[in-house]
Amino acid sequence: MRLALSVVPIVVFAAAASAQAFEESPAVPERLAPLSVKARQRALPEDFSAVAKAAWEDSRPVAAASTRDLLAAVKAGQIDTVKTLLNEGALANGANELGERPLLAAVAGEYAEIARLLIQRGANPNVKGPEGRLPLAMASAVGNLGIVRILLQAGADVDARSDNRATALHEAVRFDRPEILRLLLSARPDPERYDREGLHPLALAAARGRLACLLVLLDSPVAADLPDRNGLTALYWARRYDQALAESLLVERGASREAWPINLD
Repeated sequence: MRLALSVVPIVVFAAAASAQAFEESPAVPERLAPLSVKARQRALPEDFSAVAKAAWEDSRPVAAASTRDLLAAVKAGQIDTVKTLLNEGALANGANELGERPLLAAVAGEYAEIARLLIQRGANPNVKGPEGRLPLAMASAVGNLGIVRILLQAGADVDARSDNRATALHEAVRFDRPEILRLLLSARPDPERYDREGLHPLALAAARGRLACLLVLLDSPVAADLPDRNGLTALYWARRYDQALAESLLVERGASREAWPINLD
């Protein structure tokens, strides 16, 4: 019995020492250092700032109620409500949690007067929305001449690229909007801007067989043999996608078969 009593204090002491060692150790092991260098201990909040925040805290910006109300009014085409909200302090260039903005909503809904009002109240005509969409590119795809004109007059960059690298000209060609394309060309864009496939608008029109758009581009100062990013011409792309009418039109307008690359590998 005397032997057992002598063992208990030793066990308790060992457990207390182990608990003390655990409490003094860092929450996460630090990077190993050479044996001759003593690891520097730092305070937990400085090292692990994430631990100091509530686990459910969301770092995404929360849109003001006025911004959400303004977006809802724009999407519904309620111009009187839009005016009231702007007069009460809603931001014409504000965005909700998804990155949606009033001007882009007006363009998508083809509400020209709301778009004009938003620009007058400070909306940026070159602002990007979800997926990097630009107002001018969206208006060109939709085919709304009035909104495209409003945006150009407000200073929208005709050469600006959305996140897919397409310009407003590419979208006008893609959705076969020759009248939009003609209006955009009056702003003197760069005809060599490439999309993510490396095609400029002329090559895209040939590849897709957009004959009306192809004629508009060929009536402009764009050269019929303008090479794309890979040195391929519109005539090549017309032949590549069996666009016989586009091919004939290009040849008629002076495109040369000698401009084709000899080696396509």
